[in-house]
Amino acid sequence: MPSSGMLNLRIIWDGNVVCGVEVKSTRPQAFRLLKGKLTSEALQMVPLLYSVCGKAQHAAAIAATNAAMGIELQNDRALEREVACEAMQEHLWRLLLDWPKLLGLPLQQKQFVSWHSALKEIAKGGGSAKNLQEELHQVLLGISAADWKQIDNNIKLEQWQSQGKGLLAPVLAALNFEEKNFEFAGKLKQTELMPIWSTNEILQLFKNNFDYQFAAEPEYKRNPIETGALAQGQHSSLLRDVLSHRPDRVQARLIARLTNLLDSAKSLVLRNTSDLVQCNSVSDMSGMSMVKTARGMLLHFVRIESDRIAEYLTVAPTEWNFHPQGALVNGLTGLKVNDAERLMRTAKIFVLSLDPCVENEIEISYA
Repeated sequence: MPSSGMLNLRIIWDGNVVCGVEVKSTRPQAFRLLKGKLTSEALQMVPLLYSVCGKAQHAAAIAATNAAMGIELQNDRALEREVACEAMQEHLWRLLLDWPKLLGLPLQQKQFVSWHSALKEIAKGGGSAKNLQEELHQVLLGISAADWKQIDNNIKLEQWQSQGKGLLAPVLAALNFEEKNFEFAGKLKQTELMPIWSTNEILQLFKNNFDYQFAAEPEYKRNPIETGALAQGQHSSLLRDVLSHRPDRVQARLIARLTNLLDSAKSLVLRNTSDLVQCNSVSDMSGMSMVKTARGMLLHFVRIESDRIAEYLTVAPTEWNFHPQGALVNGLTGLKVNDAERLMRTAKIFVLSLDPCVENEIEISYA
């Protein structure tokens, strides 16, 4: 299996304020490995190329190639169910393991393994989505779905956190404590949140931009934008109010992931995951697909000639959020901190909130 690459993040700091962030990605583009392959070979290779979100990548490849060949997508419900379960597994990994570890809290490994296994069975068409949904509310939140729905502003959220119910209350409380200490020099520059697009809209907006530069550093109206659960849920009352109190978006992104997890559980119960995998024909023997993953919007574009891959592009959420002028750069630039250890900790918090799908290294460079 080829290397999935690395994100090298260089924080430029003058001892008091973060002056900038340099982002360098060594993540390989799929076209280098898939070009010239038979379409059937490419479809087998795609899930092997990605160690993270392999189900979503495979679904995107199937949808894009089918659209290129004018073939109606088969077994789309099964694909969407697999994508939904994989995204939920990714959310749980961050919520139960990565965030507690970073914040110095106990890891919930046993619970993670249990729910990961349950989702694996549901992805195959078995298990009980209803039981899982009930457990998520009872164990993660310590309250019912109806009570959680009533938490629609920051005050109610902090009241729930203070009660310490469920596994996530201490995590959110600890992150809230960290976030209250964030201070910025000047006005915080925000990256626009990605609108909720259909494949028809994506095609109209970007059909002339499907090239290697766009795949490496995607932009909308010549600017990077932020994708992910926060972008997907940006219009909810709770997230809008949290953002008004914490505009740096760190806690809002975690809450959005939690909300997306719970919404996905409900969708599995209702067997309604129909918008997760979408595709469109671009032109004769060219197609594109869009898959909603745990980290945001995943795009695949393919052009086929004589049953071989002539062109293949992927645009993953990491390319949007870790653009050289993107959400991470804007989020950290201007941060006021006079301690290198605290700066490194805060940088890790921001990086995890955006959750790259490749390994990352953070370096502090003195200005």
